[in-house]
Amino acid sequence: MAMGVQNTIPALKLTSKEKPNYVEMDIHETKDHQFVVMHDENLEELAGINKAPYQLTLKQLTKITVRENGHHAKIASFDNYLKTANKLHQKLLVEIKVTPHDSKNMTKLFVDRYEKTLLKHHDRIHTLSYPVVTQLKQLAPKLFVSFILPYNLTFPETKANAYTMEATTLDSSFIANADKHKQEVYAWTVDDTDQMDQMNVYGRQCHHY
Repeated sequence: MAMGVQNTIPALKLTSKEKPNYVEMDIHETKDHQFVVMHDENLEELAGINKAPYQLTLKQLTKITVRENGHHAKIASFDNYLKTANKLHQKLLVEIKVTPHDSKNMTKLFVDRYEKTLLKHHDRIHTLSYPVVTQLKQLAPKLFVSFILPYNLTFPETKANAYTMEATTLDSSFIANADKHKQEVYAWTVDDTDQMDQMNVYGRQCHHY
């Protein structure tokens, strides 16, 4: 059953009722260096607008309605989404989406604004960007950061707290290496819409998302 439009506050509220350990969601930097909750790098599929988040201000983005699976909702600012999650006592797994158009100090802006509340509510972060992983661990070493790996080619040596990858690419050797380095492994199964449907943590801990 669809829980509403992905990455929106109504979907967060519905998903939270299922009491998952974490809700995985995505953020992009906006034209005015704010953060908006959005997975896609273009608004065409969900809003019918051929624009990317970096091309619009937060005020412009949060006026836009997105539609999916018969549901509709407004695009959410990360501030409002995070505030809602905290009221629901729902922990988040925040994916920081990175594009070549991000400001040079995007990671620092994120840390300055959100480190305190993310730590307070035990939220976690992951990203495909190795530079962002490195910057996060330098600027806010207490934050839990996972490095998303598209493929399991070799075990990386990083300061990440965990690695995130699609379940079919995992093997026992990778999990053993992660355990040796006291790092966790997040594994997701992919559903028909190619979204992270269910996630396990392997290694030192194991639970579902």
